[in-house]
Amino acid sequence: MKAIRIHEPGDISVMHYEDIDIPQPGVGQVRVRLRAAGVNHRDIWVRRGNFGAFPDPVIPGSDGAGEVDAIGAGVTRWSVGQKVVINPGLSCGACPACLKGDHPACRQFRIFDGTYAEYTVVPEENLVAMPGGLTFAEAASVGIPYVTAEDFLIRANALPGQSLLLWGATGGLGLATLQLAKLRGLRVVAVTRSQSRSEKLRQYGADEVLIYTSGDDLSDAVMSLTHGRGLDIVVDSVGRESFVQSLSSIARGGVLVTVGSTTGGQISFDLGRLFRHRVTLLGAFMGSASILPRIMPLFSRGVLVPVIDNSFPLEQADQAHDQMENHGVFGKLILTM
Repeated sequence: MKAIRIHEPGDISVMHYEDIDIPQPGVGQVRVRLRAAGVNHRDIWVRRGNFGAFPDPVIPGSDGAGEVDAIGAGVTRWSVGQKVVINPGLSCGACPACLKGDHPACRQFRIFDGTYAEYTVVPEENLVAMPGGLTFAEAASVGIPYVTAEDFLIRANALPGQSLLLWGATGGLGLATLQLAKLRGLRVVAVTRSQSRSEKLRQYGADEVLIYTSGDDLSDAVMSLTHGRGLDIVVDSVGRESFVQSLSSIARGGVLVTVGSTTGGQISFDLGRLFRHRVTLLGAFMGSASILPRIMPLFSRGVLVPVIDNSFPLEQADQAHDQMENHGVFGKLILTM
């Protein structure tokens, strides 16, 4: 089979389109013939080596959709030919955190890698039936962004009538957050670097759009929009460049969700602002395994809409990474097999 493999960390040149053996499913595992894979910022971090050294070549990619191709011993949930979506959070399934449904709190929790390939093998419990009305590309765009956003909106106790500031609004996670927040009845103030994408964000539900240029301070604009109150929830995926502004933009008793650090993770801020304003600081990293099967039907009914910016054949995965890193996206980038 064909796959993208990374033998050592680096730039897009370390992504190699190679022939490797088709994997065989073990006990409790299912082999999926992948038809599409979603590209996430996490894949770039994997490629750069942000998660550690590479003892073996790595096939990146966590989100994918395709058909069941083979099943291992003991598999009871699936049969060959079924269309499925990968649920990318892996956990032990037996610890107290898993048993109460809080899978990311499992000490063995990790995110699956291996969808930049024609075939992959996953535990049977990490598959979700692909609903009708979706293409493979659309189904592959859902996993990490929507599971993560749904999880932190639940944990932030997002309620109708509240307000939310959304950094990085045009990316896959941003548009997932925007749609899920509007579904809950929140007022969303979206932040983007692109004036041309402002109207598109409004089409997907943004109530206000702020244009950000590096070095700007948006906290005054936020306070003007909210008559000095600030926002109930701030979702920050940018990190170093935005965190202090996020903290300055939040209302008393609000929730600051940190869900990424695309501009760097080392920050300095005044703790007094955090405790005097009774701000809850919430770290977000994926979500419970129960989220994806619950929200997938919302896509087939048109309640949620997958947003795909561009598609590339698998062998052009390096071009997909280049677009995400250097040219920006509106929605998801997809690899097709």
